[in-house]
Amino acid sequence: MKKLKKLTRKQKEILMENELDPREYLLERQDDKNSIYTFVHRETKEKLELSYK
Repeated sequence: MKKLKKLTRKQKEILMENELDPREYLLERQDDKNSIYTFVHRETKEKLELSYK
């Protein structure tokens, strides 16, 4: 598994806008070309992709 990173303020805001708790997620990947963040849940390791502007 890749090294997971802490979230920035902007990433936390995106999670909160989607009614998710930012304390439960870490950043796996940031795709600037397609404007997508890939998050991983801290406990379940479930992946979540959210787009941003």
